[in-house]
Amino acid sequence: MKKFFKKYIPDRKELENNKMISFLGSSLFHHELWKFNRVSFCRATVIGVFWAWMPMMFQMIPAAYCAVLFRANLPLSVAGVWISNPITMGPMMYFAYLFGNSVLGLNPVYKEFEMNMEWIGSALNNIWEPLLVGTLIIGVVSSVLGYVLMHFSWKLYAYNKLKKRKN
Repeated sequence: MKKFFKKYIPDRKELENNKMISFLGSSLFHHELWKFNRVSFCRATVIGVFWAWMPMMFQMIPAAYCAVLFRANLPLSVAGVWISNPITMGPMMYFAYLFGNSVLGLNPVYKEFEMNMEWIGSALNNIWEPLLVGTLIIGVVSSVLGYVLMHFSWKLYAYNKLKKRKN
């Protein structure tokens, strides 16, 4: 598992010397943010999955901030938000909106979606509350599930590796 992630994650030392991101300071390059262990991966999963559900642009920025704040694996935290991408964002937000309506006991106002700014602007006044409630609840629940899944898959991987080594 470590080999897979280390293969595709940029090297911290190379990034420290990169002039394009050196303005971010030294906290971005703290060794805890680049560790490959169960604790940092589980924390990163929680952060990435939670921010993936938030209805906003540039989700990688708060995910990176939370990774620094909670000393989670930075690359995995940022990559986790890619669960929501231009293909999946629409269905995710629609599902969260419907879920938020059911939690609040509301009937969905819109059954059809139009892809223009005028419709979206007028619809936001009616959908922001169920959308926010839905994304927050789903974000928290899916983060906890992601944590548990990552924790047990890491333990299973370590157990199998140890078992192989004994044989």
